[in-house]
Amino acid sequence: MKAVPDPRCGRETKHDHAEVLVCLIVGFLVGRTTIRRSLKWCKKHLEELREYLPLKNGIASPSTACRILSRLDEELFALEFMEWIGEIVSTEGIHISIDGKALRASMEKVKDFRAPMVLNAIDAATGLVLAQMPIQNKDCEIRAIPELLKLLGIKGSTVTTDAIGTQTQIMEQILSQEGHFVLMVKKNQPQSYDEIVGYFDEMSEDHKKMGEDSSYRPRHPEMQEKYEEISCPERNRDRQEYRWYSVCTECGLLTKTQKEWPYIKTVGLAIQIRIPVERDAQGNDITPDIKTFLEKGSRRRPKAVQDEETGRDLQKTGMISDMELTAGEMGKIKREHWSVENRLHHVLDDTFREDRSPAKKSKNNLALVRKFAYNLLRIAILSGDCSGIMTEAMDDFGDAPDLRKKYVFNGIQSFY
Repeated sequence: MKAVPDPRCGRETKHDHAEVLVCLIVGFLVGRTTIRRSLKWCKKHLEELREYLPLKNGIASPSTACRILSRLDEELFALEFMEWIGEIVSTEGIHISIDGKALRASMEKVKDFRAPMVLNAIDAATGLVLAQMPIQNKDCEIRAIPELLKLLGIKGSTVTTDAIGTQTQIMEQILSQEGHFVLMVKKNQPQSYDEIVGYFDEMSEDHKKMGEDSSYRPRHPEMQEKYEEISCPERNRDRQEYRWYSVCTECGLLTKTQKEWPYIKTVGLAIQIRIPVERDAQGNDITPDIKTFLEKGSRRRPKAVQDEETGRDLQKTGMISDMELTAGEMGKIKREHWSVENRLHHVLDDTFREDRSPAKKSKNNLALVRKFAYNLLRIAILSGDCSGIMTEAMDDFGDAPDLRKKYVFNGIQSFY
């Protein structure tokens, strides 16, 4: 924290800015998810904290902490965060998932103003946050992703983004850094999306007919030879989910691969159908099958909704990659990408109450304070030192001074 300059003027100050930041992180770590509550907890544990920090004038007031956060250099603070986590986990040879998250309560109360966002990069395997970059709104993601990638060593890593990141500039940036990509193609790339859905619908139909009749001639024989598909049904909480993943390594089916995207080696299509589980008055399962659901819907869903956004009943998503992948590999990467939503964004909103934070000037630096605490909790969970549930892990840190000493004040050398 000392590496980030104190943003206050040169006159004598009562509280060291680095100590204030550490106190805030400790407060969030033990489940005090506001500045005021974090500092209040620190006051109650002042003697313990003085074993590691001078704290000559005690704990700073919330107004002092807010002033520091609102004036602290956001870029330098983000770089120090990246340097800290970079000493713990390598960013090379892993799966890096990138996605933007809105800070909804930080939105200015003016007409038509959209919520500010931060672009997050995580290690999909561990859920650890690798980097954060503030952006003005969703439209800025396209320009921000290449800038974020330049700050990361991604040699041998697989980078995934949502469909907004399926841009030539981003692909070329990844390849220039010796990384790989698996990107989604949705309706923001209408020509490529329609080509993928059209060709794969035909190849899937032909694949089925060829299995039933060995003499059947497919419409695209050269593509059918390099075509593969798998299905993955599963029960997930209160819904039945069906997933189909299809891939083809004959990439001439896309117009853009012939000129604009010559480095594409695998094209795929992911289809997902979600059917809400239903039971009758006696508790018997009366969930409709796929055909019935798509034709007639169900009591909970009178009509199946098709949309490219997450959470809809029927989704079709195109996929492209510079690697040759099997259907199983592409499906695994697609599912792991959404750990950025499940492991990070949901936790920040549900556990850290980020969507309820009204901070405006300090919003980006406060988001980093949360991510310091989040990463420490995640590392402790992965190391088996506390509960696997984030809220319970916070309780463990609040109850155990030894945990705070080990992860906050002794420092973490590496984690693999």
